[in-house]
Amino acid sequence: MRSIATISILVAASSLIAADQDDPRFAQWMTNSLAAFSNNHLIAYVKLESLEGRERSAECRYDRYPEKVERIQMPSGLTYARKKGKKWLQSDDWGQTGKPASKDRAKELDDWVGFVVIALSTEKPVPRDQSQGAVVIRLVDQHTTDDGDEEFVFEQGREKPVTGLNYPKFTFLKYKNSKPEDAILYKFSGPIYSGSEKVQLNVQYGLMIAVKMDKMEIVTPTPSQPH
Repeated sequence: MRSIATISILVAASSLIAADQDDPRFAQWMTNSLAAFSNNHLIAYVKLESLEGRERSAECRYDRYPEKVERIQMPSGLTYARKKGKKWLQSDDWGQTGKPASKDRAKELDDWVGFVVIALSTEKPVPRDQSQGAVVIRLVDQHTTDDGDEEFVFEQGREKPVTGLNYPKFTFLKYKNSKPEDAILYKFSGPIYSGSEKVQLNVQYGLMIAVKMDKMEIVTPTPSQPH
């Protein structure tokens, strides 16, 4: 695993719908998502898979309480936490107690945080292949789920896409009873560089929102862990 500074989005791929302008809903829904993620308990399930023929993958669950604490849970059962302004601890109680993570492990944990936020940038990436033209964000799929919600899939493509390649994709979820402007980022999938290695990054986002009503706590929504 490399440090956050070496992580960059790999822009490459085909587009399903031709267009030369960004879909304006993407920016609006991303702005809404960032606000929601900043003010509530964010959950992200992160998975990396090699795109270089290596039979290996890595994954974790990331939790963040805004301005308080972050936590990363590994498949091995190890759990790490970092309070705001503090260092990573191997901790089972959200950083209240624990053993300091080693320097290498702390860098790895920082990388996982970097993978979570890589899809949350409001700036377009600088493309490596200038021959494909500028980066263009297009709606490539829209469908209704079994629960009656709507999913909107945007592709971060190019003006002159190359057929058969793989652009980053952002999926937004709009609940059936919500307003059109209330769609929120639900999934990100795309190739990235971690150092010199090319990997596929998949992130599934969710929020836990506590609402007190007659001493009851309502929590919604929480994503299921991807397989």
